[in-house]
Amino acid sequence: MREITVGNRSEREVLKVNIGEESYSLPLLGSLTMREAARLETQEGTLAFITDYIPKDVLNELTYRDFNAIIDAWKSASDIEGASLGES
Repeated sequence: MREITVGNRSEREVLKVNIGEESYSLPLLGSLTMREAARLETQEGTLAFITDYIPKDVLNELTYRDFNAIIDAWKSASDIEGASLGES
């Protein structure tokens, strides 16, 4: 007999993002619920997801290159290389 157990809400895996003197934690894709992950299908949803964990005023001070570096590092840490976020 085969068996699988899911729904174990153990501690989330995160990407630690250092901006200046502050550190922020972005949950990795595998740690998100299906509802949370669905937000990533649009550009607005992706930005809303990130601002849940990094304040908007902090993000507004980043360069476009820095913001994309965060997205790329998050995708890499989430093992979704090559996937695009928020293109709908």
